[in-house]
Amino acid sequence: MPFDHDLVPIRFYDDPLEAHLARCLLENEGIAAFVHDENIVGLNRMLSYAVGGVKLKVKQVDKMEALRILDLTEQRPYMDDQGRPMACPNCGSAQLSNDFQQPRTVGGILHLAIATLFMVYPLAIDRSMRCLQCGHVFRPHPGATAGNDGGRSLAGDRPSI
Repeated sequence: MPFDHDLVPIRFYDDPLEAHLARCLLENEGIAAFVHDENIVGLNRMLSYAVGGVKLKVKQVDKMEALRILDLTEQRPYMDDQGRPMACPNCGSAQLSNDFQQPRTVGGILHLAIATLFMVYPLAIDRSMRCLQCGHVFRPHPGATAGNDGGRSLAGDRPSI
């Protein structure tokens, strides 16, 4: 039988930083949130799937409100440097997600081989955006404020709830 103070997972992340951004967003809205399994994933990213990723947990009584806040945040569009919503250059859709690709150069292949040899997370990646409508992958222009080098920010470049 669950108690009101029991912590329940509401989101799972591959990156501890994303989980902490979501935690800060919830705490700014007055909901106590906690990040679990961040250390093991931070030590070796390949273990993320083994432990189920980095978990964002809240109290059972706050679950529905926390999910509502996170859903509202995820539905906000990415913004460019002028504060306009970003759109796919191929179809014009504003339904975008983060994407990354391993560089297909000799240096990128060498980096991937070294990362595999030492079992570490490859750091040489190209950040880009993927359109959820047509699947087109593109790099946001340099002035885009969609987080860190194209990553999706949970707060800051978007209006508050």
